[in-house]
Amino acid sequence: MKTAIKTINKYINYVENTLKYDYNNGILEGIHNKIKVIKRKPEICEINKKMRTLWYARRIALQSNIFSD
Repeated sequence: MKTAIKTINKYINYVENTLKYDYNNGILEGIHNKIKVIKRKPEICEINKKMRTLWYARRIALQSNIFSD
């Protein structure tokens, strides 16, 4: 219990700011977490690489008028 009280006293300014202001970085943390999860799943990364490759190929083809929509 003493350790908890010492910690709160040490960070009292930060605790007050947390309670005082209405914004936080939760959205940014969520995006960062999703990126980390995607990086951990190699099959998703592989699918993304294939999709990106197809997208670039289509973009180049459209720019050179090989295909038209």
